[in-house]
Amino acid sequence: MKKKSKQKILFVINPKSGNNRKGDYETQILDFAKTEGFEYKIYKTTGENDSKDIRELLNIYRPDKVIAFGGDGTFNMVAVEMIGKKAALGIIPGGSANGLAFNLDIPTRFSDALEISIKGRGVPMDVIRVNDKYYCFHLSDVGINARIVKRFEKEDTRGMIGYGKQLFKELFSPKSFFSYNIETGGRKKRLKAEMIVIANAQSYGTGVKINPAGNISDGKFEIVTIKPYPWWFVFNFIFAGFTGNLHRMEYVKVYRSEKAKITLDKTQDFQIDGEVIGKVKNLKLEIIPNAIQVIRG
Repeated sequence: MKKKSKQKILFVINPKSGNNRKGDYETQILDFAKTEGFEYKIYKTTGENDSKDIRELLNIYRPDKVIAFGGDGTFNMVAVEMIGKKAALGIIPGGSANGLAFNLDIPTRFSDALEISIKGRGVPMDVIRVNDKYYCFHLSDVGINARIVKRFEKEDTRGMIGYGKQLFKELFSPKSFFSYNIETGGRKKRLKAEMIVIANAQSYGTGVKINPAGNISDGKFEIVTIKPYPWWFVFNFIFAGFTGNLHRMEYVKVYRSEKAKITLDKTQDFQIDGEVIGKVKNLKLEIIPNAIQVIRG
């Protein structure tokens, strides 16, 4: 009888992520490998040629699973290289917000997330292709949150405290809405917004459910637009976000589509999965159904 081959796992670890700077995680992985009987390799990101190195490792090592240990940006980088591949992708949250892990019901404790990633099976996950160049697995946006993320990246204070600090600044800054054209489902509209969210999932890492109808494997994405609103309405937004009722708000409009085009009157900061891409004026959006296999909690 042929002996069953061991499961091969590639760990991609971002040592600079917020929660990865302390803790002997390599020992925990080794101990778990002995117990569960899998073989593995570890790749630590350096910020230079990581995508190329990961691509080569996938082709040479041919793992059954890849487990990304870091924040949403680390997951995005790895997931892009796995589009169309059979290997399942797990995530161990090690960033500041860990929005995608939150949506996938992955616990923050390393050992618990590791166990789920090792023992779990992949389920299909869509991805949104942006401007034929970028890929969004979680949430992207222009406007309020993108400006917060941009400032957050420059601050020394990390985690929810750092994000909350920048959110506070944004709420008390002069309001900055913009005009835009949107084309989806064969229809064109001209509107104004404080923020536009392109959503594959439901929630930000803060727990704010910006897109309650989101489903990572339904072959569609949502565009959540927040129209200009009076300053006092922000408290209603926050409450509705945490209770899952944002889509019912007076100043919120949701579009559901497989393809869309958005043209802004002026360039705006744009972030994808927690990483600021830069300023954009045009967004071409298209869903890629079942792009990867991802492990859920």
